Amino acid sequence: MNFSKITSPQWANSENTMIDCVVTFEIIGEPVPFTANANDTEAHGREIFARCMAGEFGEVAAYVPPPEPIKEEPTTEVIQQP
Repeated sequence: MNFSKITSPQWANSENTMIDCVVTFEIIGEPVPFTANANDTEAHGREIFARCMAGEFGEVAAYVPPPEPIKEEPTTEVIQQP
């Protein structure tokens, strides 16, 4: 699959085995989020990963873990019906 632009490479996991980036694929024509992997089943995924690793699109930014979910405490409040 042909692509014309790649921006914003960032590690997608703490093991540094996947890279999130924004790719403009010629068939789509606009930038879309993409996760590249060295073991991707598709050649373009492996190529994008290798080129990101080589620094062709800038330094791969550090992995940022997702925020911890906020735990809501159950309420014991009873709602009175009028």
